[in-house]
Amino acid sequence: MSQDIGAEVRERVRRIRRHPGAGEVFGVRGHGFRLGDVLEEGQVRELEGELGCRLPEAYRSFLLRVGRGGAGPDHGLMTPVREEDGWRWRGAGLGYPGQPTSAEFAGRPFVAEAVQRDIDALDAAEPREDAFEDDDAFREAFAAWDAQYEELYDAQEAGTVFLSEQGCGYTSLLVMTGPHRGEVWEDLRPADCGIVPTGLDFGAWYLKWLARTEQQLGLAPAAS
Repeated sequence: MSQDIGAEVRERVRRIRRHPGAGEVFGVRGHGFRLGDVLEEGQVRELEGELGCRLPEAYRSFLLRVGRGGAGPDHGLMTPVREEDGWRWRGAGLGYPGQPTSAEFAGRPFVAEAVQRDIDALDAAEPREDAFEDDDAFREAFAAWDAQYEELYDAQEAGTVFLSEQGCGYTSLLVMTGPHRGEVWEDLRPADCGIVPTGLDFGAWYLKWLARTEQQLGLAPAAS
């Protein structure tokens, strides 16, 4: 996003907020079509230092030129904030905030696809009660299996930022590391569908939401 596009995006969000039908748009109770202040270059570099890598370009530009969080797809964008123990993404100002993400966790390798294969294999190996001689042996085996499953489940989110709460446990994640860096993935695990790519980077994902919202409200595309 260039500086001009950044200013254009902020104006498009303001125009939607002023529209009398804005209150009917899904997610408006979460963010109210309000954007947070932008980050300064020094803050972004500090965040990147803790993250251990450069932010994806479209997202970096958004933080510098549009806003650090707030108005966005579904229930709104999480916000990177500096806390006593470091940088963390939180649902600042959101009506339905999602889970926080630390910069350290977001900077880990993104290996969701490989972990999914491990989870699939573990699913096939779930202990069956009728395979054990007594209840205690089954409970012990199941507890060990369940602990391994939880560990793999949590590992799927590593290398991402919890970006936006969709509702009903579904979320949008922004990949920070690896070959999928900059892509938005959806966490569809509540439906047993894993974590899957949207095929969009952050910029395309956000602009698609803006265009869809404008179309819903009957707003003409903003003049370029």
